[in-house]
Amino acid sequence: MDYFKNIYGQDLAIEILKSAISKEHLSTAYLFSGPEGVGRKKTAKIFITSILDKNEDKESTKRKIESKNHPDLLWIEPCYVVQGKSISQTQAISESISMKSPPQIRLNQIKEIIEFLSKKPFESEKSIVIIEDIERINESASNALLKTLEETNTGLFILITERPDKLLSTIRSRCQIVPFIRLNENQVNKIIEKSESIQQKDDVTLDKIKELINFSYGSPGRYLRNLQYWLSISSPLRNKLEIKLTNQIELLQLAKEITDELNIEQQLWLIDLQQNTAWINEKNSQKVRQFEDLRKQLLKYVQPRLAWEVTLLEINLIN
Repeated sequence: MDYFKNIYGQDLAIEILKSAISKEHLSTAYLFSGPEGVGRKKTAKIFITSILDKNEDKESTKRKIESKNHPDLLWIEPCYVVQGKSISQTQAISESISMKSPPQIRLNQIKEIIEFLSKKPFESEKSIVIIEDIERINESASNALLKTLEETNTGLFILITERPDKLLSTIRSRCQIVPFIRLNENQVNKIIEKSESIQQKDDVTLDKIKELINFSYGSPGRYLRNLQYWLSISSPLRNKLEIKLTNQIELLQLAKEITDELNIEQQLWLIDLQQNTAWINEKNSQKVRQFEDLRKQLLKYVQPRLAWEVTLLEINLIN
């Protein structure tokens, strides 16, 4: 049975995983490294299905994994802390919870992993831990994870990241690297055309669709995310972002609207978009650096409105 038949453009990654399955020689930890939206999470689910699917009811196993409700699977993702409670980034997005700081993988989540691995698997030979966006792990959690990787017995880890350079080298060295690559333009367009959920929206121009596809860097999933982010911005603000403002009062008002309307994740995404536009359309490396400085300020919890005001005014003065 070819579990991986619906994964496109990731031949090397699939070859590595198929070899591990066929030889029944699984590593303790795998690092699924590559761009967002090219099939890393989908491949992870398929891979663990082939490991956990030891009974006759294959569809039941698939459903449990898809819903992240399998007793031998623990799926961890970055979270926010709201009034002392952890809220996953998925929950925050689905419930439109606006946060001012980016989510993190925290020490209490590593402790949850340790407790999970201390129990014997219920339905399979291994307990599997998947950590999504592992590059968002904080320092204390990172050190605890390293110790856990060193001591795991029946556990199998899959770490998913697009920024492996952000991880401790000692964590990377304990993982089998599974590389994922960007898809070519034809592959991206074919996947987009086949997906009814990624069709053009009436209030998005063809030029903007093309820009968002180019901004997706060979990732259909990233294109879908880009489109969702763009549509989550109100029409008045989108219109202002599309024109070149030069009046200082208008720029200050734009900074206010950005920070009033957009949470920190949306603001960081908008910075990425502005950098891409500045480079593709203008080859303006200075503007790219200015937006990069803005990103660093937001991540250091500088007052967002002030940071945007300064950046927009500086860019206007130079250009």
